[in-house]
Amino acid sequence: MNIQDTRILITGGTGFIGSRLAKKLHDSGADITILARRKQENLPFKIILDDLTNPNLHFEQKFDVVYHLASVTPLEKNKKIIRSVNYDGVKNLFSAVSGAKLFIYISGLAVFDPKHDKIIETTPKKFDTEFIKTRIKAQEFLEENCKKSGINFSVAYLGDIVYGDGGFFKSMILDRMQKGTFRIPGNGKYIKNFIHVEDVVGALIEIIQKGETGSYILTDSKPMPFVEFLNYISDNLGVKKSKTVPTALAKLVLGSDAIKLLTRSVSASNHKISQIYDFKFPTYKEGLSNVLPKL
Repeated sequence: MNIQDTRILITGGTGFIGSRLAKKLHDSGADITILARRKQENLPFKIILDDLTNPNLHFEQKFDVVYHLASVTPLEKNKKIIRSVNYDGVKNLFSAVSGAKLFIYISGLAVFDPKHDKIIETTPKKFDTEFIKTRIKAQEFLEENCKKSGINFSVAYLGDIVYGDGGFFKSMILDRMQKGTFRIPGNGKYIKNFIHVEDVVGALIEIIQKGETGSYILTDSKPMPFVEFLNYISDNLGVKKSKTVPTALAKLVLGSDAIKLLTRSVSASNHKISQIYDFKFPTYKEGLSNVLPKL
């Protein structure tokens, strides 16, 4: 698909990933619209002020491509809010974008059954938290209804840790490491998957440029124990290595579901997306070497 003048709607377009995706596509000549709950200043693209939870969500404009990134995070403890945004919100959005040519749903590795040695796109899905349940159910709804409506559908499963200058990585991990207040739940030896935010954006754009449909795991080539990732940051910033905290205590602070997802050990393959996209940062060491000097 030629991006030039392609009409693209992005939900979550003011977030860590979505804002970068919107700017990159806009700079490439796409006609960008973002859905936002609050007024935004000095953005070069169109903004629709509305909410996914609005059952009467409606757009006057028709879109060629829809990127759905908006979601509450696993830190949300209210199950009603999780469902209203992550499942009901998907249904409302789908009803409002009839006539789209391609719908790209952004999910995460947490939806896959973690018992498998290497997660690939065809690994069975399994849920053990409300957050994961709504993710899986939303994807099933989209797969079924896109097929009925003749809309091409793709899903991108992001690595566990999307890092860069901003987002969860900076506020919840990096800033706290620099202050000496970050604590590692459990022993930190659980395997996680990492990806630089620029590679997320690049891969998401490549999917529509290549006209691809189907599912893609977006992560770099080197899953590693979480503690090794953190120690690499500590060594390069010259700060003390983070201390550990019992998992039970971490759950009291951040919630059971969030810690359950964080401490889950999963190794994923990026073989499929690597067939169409060349990673700028193949491992977290190259990526952090780009990020840390800027901070």
